Amino acid sequence: MGREMRWWGWGEDDHAGSVSDAALAWLEGELGTLDAPRGAVAWEEVRLEDPRLPAAVRDRFGDILRDDRAARVLHARGKSYPDLVRQRAGDCTGAPDAVLTPRDHDEVRAVLEACAGAGVAVVPFGGGTSVVGGLEPLRGGFDALVSLDLGALDGLENLDERSQVAIVGGGMRAVELEARLGERGFTLGHYPQSYEYVTIGGCAATRSAGQASTGYGRIDELVVGARLAAPAGDLDLRAQPASAAGPELRRVVVGSEGVLGAITRVAVRVRPAPEVTRYEGWMFPGFGAGAEALRRLEQGGAAPDVARLSDEDETRLGLGMTGVRGVRAGALQAYLRARGVAGGSLAIVGWEGPDEAVRVRREVAVEALRDAGGVALGQPAGRVWVRSRFQGPYLRDDLMDRGVLVETLETATTWAQLFTLYRAVGDALRDHAPLVACHVSHLYPTGASLYFTFMARARRGEELAQWGAAKAAACEAIVAAGGTITHHHAVGHDHAPYVGAEVGDTGVAALRALKRELDPAGIMNPGKRLPTD
Repeated sequence: MGREMRWWGWGEDDHAGSVSDAALAWLEGELGTLDAPRGAVAWEEVRLEDPRLPAAVRDRFGDILRDDRAARVLHARGKSYPDLVRQRAGDCTGAPDAVLTPRDHDEVRAVLEACAGAGVAVVPFGGGTSVVGGLEPLRGGFDALVSLDLGALDGLENLDERSQVAIVGGGMRAVELEARLGERGFTLGHYPQSYEYVTIGGCAATRSAGQASTGYGRIDELVVGARLAAPAGDLDLRAQPASAAGPELRRVVVGSEGVLGAITRVAVRVRPAPEVTRYEGWMFPGFGAGAEALRRLEQGGAAPDVARLSDEDETRLGLGMTGVRGVRAGALQAYLRARGVAGGSLAIVGWEGPDEAVRVRREVAVEALRDAGGVALGQPAGRVWVRSRFQGPYLRDDLMDRGVLVETLETATTWAQLFTLYRAVGDALRDHAPLVACHVSHLYPTGASLYFTFMARARRGEELAQWGAAKAAACEAIVAAGGTITHHHAVGHDHAPYVGAEVGDTGVAALRALKRELDPAGIMNPGKRLPTD
């Protein structure tokens, strides 16, 4: 099943992060006194029901079935805040009855046929990184449920260097694919924050975006072919550069979130590995000035590959959590004040590619950034971001130990509506959390994404209700302001009630018809992606 994360949190014990004392002191100034550290319950206190998989079904799976305690607990949920609250409390009572680990497409097909015939719900499992309830063990009226771990489908089946297309098993980890491609001088360039654990099939299933997606493209732009095993049959969509034979079924598979079937193979567009990577920091007088600079760059065809702009509150949060103190802090603030950007918005911009191309592209962008009032902070700020860009989930575990509710959510809209949406969601969250921060991290000619982080003192014993109130308020604000209910975290269970507002009743009916065709028994990932009746 590959590398497995801690059952109660993110990452492995030897690769965990912790919040510094200086950062904790800063947070206490924002939220009040934090709790003494308190971790998850002891392993032996985890509550787990007896497995309910019928013996006749169980016997069909042989050595690809595990129903031991560790396998079931590790596959019980994803890594959202509600998931971790339940896991840390030892509540695994709804865990899958078994974990199945097929080794190839044919074994996946056999699993789905057996489960459809026996009425057993199936939750596809990639890296286990969902933060929207995508792995919630919902049974959808079925008595038994299995987790379908695709980690053994992890091969790089082919790399067509001339066409720059890689054929990859759906269970291959992104980090492992990058290593294999790097040996041949190529890269996929897809780096979501879950990069260390996420699978390529999982990225495709959730339409993920990477931190350099402004330059490389989202996963739906990188997938050029896919194979889906559905209970009713296979969709085998070979790699093609483009086709007029639409509607395009590849687009149906990418973003299907396990409700139609399991993605067993993905064909992705790759590129030569960059000769040069250059990341640097810029400070703008405010969020509006920085956003306007990025809009002009994107619409002018000159945007950096990485373009991340924090609002004033996230900039303050970032400086506080990095623990910059004393002489260093004083010197930095004096420099920012002298340049007229103290209290402003921090941008991280980055370029990747051939040396000369990076130099030329950067020169164009730098002129635009300066024209918008940006002040260069140089490559050291970029290096700090690179070192810390996958640390957020580790730090969340440490903050949860200390009684902090910390959560993220994201949306996107047009440039014309960006600040209307930004204010609406921010105001909704501030009714529930004293610390609300936001950044833009993905640019398009027509608009951009908004990624919010909010923190509050958790009310012990009421964490789920507290989270639910904040999440609902934010989602309702997104819908009212015309934003998309998700930009790259996917729909999962958490966002399913809001899909109708985005695609309309007829759109929901069309999606349900597609599910009925590919999954007639309704066994695939119940309660996800589509509104429940």
